[in-house]
Parts: sequence; C-alpha cells; structure tokens
Amino acid sequence: MKTFLFVAFISTLFFPLVENKNLLKPANKTESWRLEQVEGGKAELKIDEESAVFKVTSVDSTDWHVQAVQTGLDLKEGKTYVLKLKAKSPESIKIAVNSMIDQDDWHQIGLHEEFYLSKEFKEQSFEFQANGVVANKNRISFVLGFEKGTVYVKDVSLTEK
Repeated sequence: MKTFLFVAFISTLFFPLVENKNLLKPANKTESWRLEQVEGGKAELKIDEESAVFKVTSVDSTDWHVQAVQTGLDLKEGKTYVLKLKAKSPESIKIAVNSMIDQDDWHQIGLHEEFYLSKEFKEQSFEFQANGVVANKNRISFVLGFEKGTVYVKDVSLTEK
C-alpha cells in the first residue's frame, strides 16, 4: 500500500491531471454569442432557460450570411479538438458548424460539418485537427443561413482531445 501511495504521489508531481476544459462559453448566455447577419440574412437571438434560440427570419443564396459565433479561442496548431452540442428545430432544417480564424481571410481550420435538425434535442459530436490557427483569433461558427426557421442550441463544449 505504501508503494502504491508513493507512486501515485510521484506521478501527480511529474504528470499532473489534465483538466479537459471547455473552451466555449455557455450557450444560454447572450454575451456568449456574436450574431452575424450579412446582406439578406436576418436572425434574432433569444435565450431560454437552457438554450440559445436563433430565429432565422430571412435568407439569401449564401448560407454564411447568418451565423452565430463564439470567438477568441486560442486553439493550438496540430492539436485535436472535440466539439459537442445538442440542437433541435421545430422544422427539419439544415445547419453547419465550422472552425475558422476570426480575422481576414476567414479560412477554415479543420472543422466543417453540415447536418439536419429534428424536433428533439440530439447530441452531435465532431472531432477535428486544428490547422492554420491564429493565436487567440479562432472561432466556432454555427452557420444558420440555409433556410428560415428556429434553431435551439444547448450544452456546447469544445475540448482538446
């Protein structure tokens, strides 16, 4: 028993426990989101008890003209990340999630997934390797401008794998 405790103590000195910290802000806080609306894309953001609620009221022919983003992420080059979220919609509509830099030239850095929402919350999980990052200038985008409708998002997390 003494040997085990000694090994456990030494292990924590040299190999501290790595906390799998969520890099995103809570979904159910208005200040967590930046709602981007370009040209013909229009939407509203409301918060219910547990979710961000995005009501897309107008779309044009460019899906990224309505986006909800979380910014200021300090992703590390070559590291693998896991984005998890729960989402639903009263309508069967398509959305996308992506990772990109949050400055001109706005290139994507490893994640781009499109999926359809159902009437019940469904957990989504996406793994990606970050490439082409900029220190403290990365973002996760929820691309909402495919079609009009309401999107509920909750339990968002981004963790390093």
